Amino acid sequence: MSLATKKPFSRLSFSRQFMLAIIAVLLIGMAVIGTWLGRQIENSEVDRAAAISAIYLESIFAAQLHDWPGGGIVDNETHAVLDRIFVKGPLHREVLRFKLWDADGRIVYSSDDAQIGLRFPVGKQLATAFAGTVQARISDLDEADNLPEHVRWPQLLEVYVPIRSGTQGEIIAVAEFYHSMESLGRDIRTAQHRSWLLVTVITLAIYLLLFGLVRRANDTIRDQQRDLHHQIQQLHSSLDENDHMRERLREAGVSTTTLNEEFLFRIAADLHDGPAQAIAFALMRFDEFAAACRSCGLSPGGVKQDLHSIHGALQSSLRDVRRISSGLAMPGIADLSLADTARHAVRNFEHVSGQTVKTEIDEALDKAPLAVKITVYRLLQESLTNCWRHAPGGAPQVHVQQAVGQVLVTITDQGAGFDPQAAATAGRLGLTFMRERVRLLGGIFEIDSAPGRGTCISARLPLSTDEMIHA
Repeated sequence: MSLATKKPFSRLSFSRQFMLAIIAVLLIGMAVIGTWLGRQIENSEVDRAAAISAIYLESIFAAQLHDWPGGGIVDNETHAVLDRIFVKGPLHREVLRFKLWDADGRIVYSSDDAQIGLRFPVGKQLATAFAGTVQARISDLDEADNLPEHVRWPQLLEVYVPIRSGTQGEIIAVAEFYHSMESLGRDIRTAQHRSWLLVTVITLAIYLLLFGLVRRANDTIRDQQRDLHHQIQQLHSSLDENDHMRERLREAGVSTTTLNEEFLFRIAADLHDGPAQAIAFALMRFDEFAAACRSCGLSPGGVKQDLHSIHGALQSSLRDVRRISSGLAMPGIADLSLADTARHAVRNFEHVSGQTVKTEIDEALDKAPLAVKITVYRLLQESLTNCWRHAPGGAPQVHVQQAVGQVLVTITDQGAGFDPQAAATAGRLGLTFMRERVRLLGGIFEIDSAPGRGTCISARLPLSTDEMIHA
């Protein structure tokens, strides 16, 4: 099958491809079976005609030639008897030509006197007849011994009948006679037409049966395809809705992160402008009052000690409020690159704690959404603070690297370590807040720690809003 034919064929449905293939197979099968049946019918008709003719001729020879010894050209009396039967009698209308052959391939008698005495090579049919078997075939008369017949007729039924002696039953000659094909050919063609009609009807019935089965199966497949297509459409619709909801959740996460920082900034401003200022004013007034008490010289020693304790408590409270305020209020990072934001968080920790942090920050980290910068800053701030509190001298290390549209933040220390599951059940809010911050942006947060082998906190965050939505 050529490529030009194969392409249109492949566009057809499976049922139509199957039916076209079945039609081809049935037509080929019908042609083979019909041809075979036609040949069988022809052979059967020829054998039947030969058998009838052989019986008839044997009865004639038994009655008319029982005294003929054979072995040479027939004598005049035998010749006259055969002429009365095959030339002048009514049988000549059925037997168009009659010949008697001896075993050497010589014609000892013929209804055509010109052929008497002629010798020809012994053919297969003649030899088989001398072996005792009746032979019959439809001949095109193209052999050398059939040239006179070929001039008058295009095709004849040729029959060879062995002639046996009346006393010993030996084969003394072979009678060859030719029947007209007009009646026999008409019978053969009629039988062949009927066989072809039967084969056609059976083939058509098989095709209709297969067509019904395939049509029914095809309808079932189409119904299943429609159901599957409908389910796929529903699934696509659900996926679209899911993507839309995820997009809204990511947007809400980004907005929540930004709003949360604004809220913390307000609290920091309120602490700085409110309680911090009030405590500072109280300290100023307290210093003035303490100076006045010292100048009057009336204060007993116990009062002086109390004043010193109150002053220390007020100063400690002021430092705590200012530290909390500075921790809540994130420095302006909107204009900073992501690398500078991470570096700024580490430097602030080093300034507050007095520790040195080994850092490895990828300078290629430039632009990033503000929510990502905030999360990276808070993640570093909380992780390093936890290290300072729970693993003093743990030698913290910070790695911030870019990895295929994402930023990978890793904080490690060599402290005592802890059990993450126990920490989760114990209500460690710092770890929970870090995990939720990362999750809101579609990132991945992991903790690897165990008692006695330090802690490793890693977070993977998308660097674009689209990746946050589809993460």
